[in-house]
Amino acid sequence: HHWAWLAAVILVLITWAISLSMIIRHLERYDRPDVQRYVVRILFMAPIYALDAMLSLTFNNAAPYINVLRDGYEAFTVYNFLKLLFELLGGERAVITLMQGKKTMQMPFPLHWTEPWEMGDEVFYNVKFGVMQYVLVIPVCALATFVAAFAGAYEGNSWYTMDLWIQIVACVSATWAIYCLVTFYMVMHEDLEKVTVNPLGKFLVIKGVVFWCFFQHILLQVVLLIGYIPATQQFTAMKLVG
Repeated sequence: HHWAWLAAVILVLITWAISLSMIIRHLERYDRPDVQRYVVRILFMAPIYALDAMLSLTFNNAAPYINVLRDGYEAFTVYNFLKLLFELLGGERAVITLMQGKKTMQMPFPLHWTEPWEMGDEVFYNVKFGVMQYVLVIPVCALATFVAAFAGAYEGNSWYTMDLWIQIVACVSATWAIYCLVTFYMVMHEDLEKVTVNPLGKFLVIKGVVFWCFFQHILLQVVLLIGYIPATQQFTAMKLVG
């Protein structure tokens, strides 16, 4: 545990140093505030995640409460990423206008068999609300986690504990948000390539950091439920997963 905590401290310091240097550079050349405000908010995600991990390791009994801040900022980051894409393309009305000039596209897998969304208002608002529902659901799940942990009904390796069911709700919400973001990219990738460098890379980074961390936790919860994670002298299996 001592070596794990020491490694966490070192990595947190490195993460904060890199992130703050990038944030300061943006603030020093704040010539596009309509875009850079969202970039700065997104850049704070890495240090907040790192600090959350270190605090959870240090105060493992308080991890469910500490993670509420992380989950809230995670939802905030996804919101700011969507707003960043809209601003890069000229704003929401400009995005709708660009969509109206495109041909109807088949829905991405696995909903390729469903009726395609109409280009314009329908695609735009389905994507927007598909992402925004995640922004609302995740803080609610975080609050439910906080209350359940306080009441002693959160942790456990049984089906009736709140942890599993909260994660199922969050998983459904995250999956739909990812699908909507993928749909948006497939529709607008040519326009995004004209206004920003490597838009696919930006998509993969945001989805990788936010959603991969989320689904990694889901996978660990499933492995814990099956019973493949043994307890140690210092930590229960649940604490190791958390």
